[in-house]
Amino acid sequence: MPTYKLTYFPLRARAEPARLIFAYAGEKYEDIRIPFDEWPKHKQKMPFRQLPVLEVDGKQLSQSYAIVRYLANEFGLGGKNKWEAAEADQYTGAIEDLFVATARIHFEKDASRKAEDLKKYKEGTASGFLQPFEATLAKSSSGFLVGSGLTYADLCFFNLLGFMEGMLKEDAKAITSTFPNIQKHRQKIESLPKIAEWIKKRPANDF
Repeated sequence: MPTYKLTYFPLRARAEPARLIFAYAGEKYEDIRIPFDEWPKHKQKMPFRQLPVLEVDGKQLSQSYAIVRYLANEFGLGGKNKWEAAEADQYTGAIEDLFVATARIHFEKDASRKAEDLKKYKEGTASGFLQPFEATLAKSSSGFLVGSGLTYADLCFFNLLGFMEGMLKEDAKAITSTFPNIQKHRQKIESLPKIAEWIKKRPANDF
């Protein structure tokens, strides 16, 4: 059996979808969390000088979505055919767009620009990204984003909602709460037994 190590900072953020896949699969791995003040001494050892990094029997793989796609294919969460794999890929592309838009506001240091960007986010940006997910879930026979069942896209989307609310607090909660099918999907994911077990024991972080 392969030996897995996942290295990231002491956050959920970009590593959490991989952790959720490991949890769902019941697969053992080493969850390495590097404190921010120790990152400089590790940085040069990492591909692209970034985290997260997955090691599989000592081989390194970087870039968060490359990691989740690899693990999804290993553990049966990559879709049942090429079309479903492409659908999962399109959803994670949209997830990344909203992930970046959310983080940009959180980390903006100019107060007036931050206020302006948050106003745009609340008035349309976030809802514009979430509406297609709401529509997809409304007509999904399985309750998941891809018709036949759970894929890594569902876990990435579940993580996105927590990321949004962790970064933008009540401003994001006010948006996500207006989408009933997204909330049903969220409850469906967090009630999966192995996911629920992981959520209970994972380190507490805002995002």
